[in-house]
Amino acid sequence: MSETVIFVVGVVVFALTVYGAVMAGGLALTRIEIEQNPVRQTNVDKEELKKHFPYRLKF
Repeated sequence: MSETVIFVVGVVVFALTVYGAVMAGGLALTRIEIEQNPVRQTNVDKEELKKHFPYRLKF
């Protein structure tokens, strides 16, 4: 393989890794925001919150 192909594959893998980490962090922070903000809690059904985010975060 040429260096260019290896570089392009590395860039794509890095971009997908960063995208996945940012999306996972955003989902986790959204859940925390919903749980801590009473205004947002009124707009979200507790059953839906448990269904979409089955994991629990402890801080």
